[in-house]
Amino acid sequence: MKKTPFLFNYLSRIFSPRRIMAGKNQFNIWQLLFSLFLLVALLMVPITLQIGKMTTFNLSLIMPEPYNLSLKDSLNSVSNGTFKNGRLHADDVTTKTEQTLAAVDTTNQLPIVQGDDGPTLKGVKTAVVFQEKAVTIISNDLYRFSLPYTKDTSTADFRTAASFEKWVNQQWFKSNQSVIVPTLLLMAFIALLLTQLLTWLAVSFFISLVKRSKLSDIRSGKEVFAISTMLMGAPAIVTTLISLFTFNIMLFMTVLSFGLIAMVLAVFSITHFRIPKNKTRGRSVWLPFH
Repeated sequence: MKKTPFLFNYLSRIFSPRRIMAGKNQFNIWQLLFSLFLLVALLMVPITLQIGKMTTFNLSLIMPEPYNLSLKDSLNSVSNGTFKNGRLHADDVTTKTEQTLAAVDTTNQLPIVQGDDGPTLKGVKTAVVFQEKAVTIISNDLYRFSLPYTKDTSTADFRTAASFEKWVNQQWFKSNQSVIVPTLLLMAFIALLLTQLLTWLAVSFFISLVKRSKLSDIRSGKEVFAISTMLMGAPAIVTTLISLFTFNIMLFMTVLSFGLIAMVLAVFSITHFRIPKNKTRGRSVWLPFH
């Protein structure tokens, strides 16, 4: 009899509780690990598509301090000024506290030093400075950068604190897109891989408790891992398909989690973690689920 390739064998079982139980001895540990990795890669598809669509990044998540400054006077000056060929023409104003600064400095009066690690301003931990060619932002000396004005920058981008934040988020993302996108993808992959591994171990632990019962047909640790890996297959595929059409991280995690719970309950209620048998002429016969 020709042997079915393990991947097709795996995919043909994951939607059937009976075939999941019947396939508990069909895979070796390396095939199970590969299947788990494949499920993670599958779940990464909608996440990758969403990250690829990004046009902005919410900087307030990592550096909220500049957005908490009093920018009213600075924004009023900029919005009443003009932009010409990427250069700002506006009245200079300064709003300063002990360690914070918000200012319009088109005449370069402030001692801002542009170093290899970004701009610095002595005695100031947090600052937003509208210069002639760029906005300089310093956040607690951890994040320091200047965002040049573009040809399409206008005073409308700085009429309110919200529009200023939107402009900064978009320009910062454009300037750092080549680094941000791979970093976000790597972080998402690691987080998803760790989550799936922990889920795999948790489900395996639960099934290992069932294995101790004499009423179960599960006899080895490899069988435990095989059943756990097959249980995770259907929820991952369904979650991926739904997320391709409508992506929401809460919906993503909810479908993945509740789908796994549903599969565990289905296998338990239908098979009670035993391989179904028929009795023929007084003897037990295995049903041909595998």
